[in-house]
Amino acid sequence: MKNLLIVLCVLICASCGIYLEYPPNGNNPQWRIIAYDDTAVYRLPSKMHILDSVKNLQSGKVQIVQDSLEFKISGRRLSPGINELDLVFYSEGKKRRSYERLYMVSDVEPLQYKVDNYSLLKHDENAFTQGLVWHNDLMYESTGLVGHSSLRMLNPKTGDIIKKAQLNPEIFAEGIAFLNDSLHVLTWKDELRYVFSEDLEQIKRYSFKQEGWGITADNDGFVASDGTNKLYYLSETFEVDSIKEVFSHRGPVAYINELEYINGQVWANVLGSDKIIVVEPKDGKVMMEIDVSECIDRHQYPDAGVLNGIAFDADKNKVYLTGKNWPYIIVWRPMFFDKSN
Repeated sequence: MKNLLIVLCVLICASCGIYLEYPPNGNNPQWRIIAYDDTAVYRLPSKMHILDSVKNLQSGKVQIVQDSLEFKISGRRLSPGINELDLVFYSEGKKRRSYERLYMVSDVEPLQYKVDNYSLLKHDENAFTQGLVWHNDLMYESTGLVGHSSLRMLNPKTGDIIKKAQLNPEIFAEGIAFLNDSLHVLTWKDELRYVFSEDLEQIKRYSFKQEGWGITADNDGFVASDGTNKLYYLSETFEVDSIKEVFSHRGPVAYINELEYINGQVWANVLGSDKIIVVEPKDGKVMMEIDVSECIDRHQYPDAGVLNGIAFDADKNKVYLTGKNWPYIIVWRPMFFDKSN
């Protein structure tokens, strides 16, 4: 029934004369593709009529148009992925309705890199890695699963476990991040977050009313993920300051998992993928995709799970990567760091 109404709406719209001039029709009849920096243009074909206002039936907002034959919508006002635009155009006492579906994508095609020229550290194959972070020349790791969640302090030269703290057996630990020498730990569906000292002693426990996946600290607070295509920018007290949707030239990127803030950008694991995406924080665009698939032989290590763990030694420009139940930690110094400096 909805599809029939949409077809009727489009037919009525066409008979009245309003039409979407740009973006053009593509290969997919379900929507038209528009880039972030593009502008959608609606037009009246006859110069005998001019627009005076446009109403968005979804939001109820009315926009006044200054005697024009066209109406424009910036791609920057749209959300990544599908946008249903149900608009009524008013012209000299007449109404013209238009229903269109626009699929918004990024105007940037990500640079492609592969992890190469790396070294390896040992890693506990029983560690269901949820988070990895560098702090004061040590590496810290969180592991998940109910009854098995833990925090570990690792020797960054060998991968050996220096200290281990077993967590509440009822929780499922997730990502970790350091801020002001305190280690912040998220949980998956327990609606809790914890604060630990550098020595892995629990300091406090707080409520956290969303799914915890990945977390990292930036210059102003935290960035967190919840398994969708959203990044949540949080204050030091975990109040939500803003939300950015992550998208590439293909559309929204969902299942964002473990995070690390590196040189002003957010690096993110994507659940189910052996690629890391590098996100521009100000607009959510994917700027790079880093392929890690050739770094793990899943036939040799059949129990190795998904890529999930990114840490960064800013002093040496080294990135540490691992995954759930991986036999090792990858130590990699990206060559493109040199080009950006």
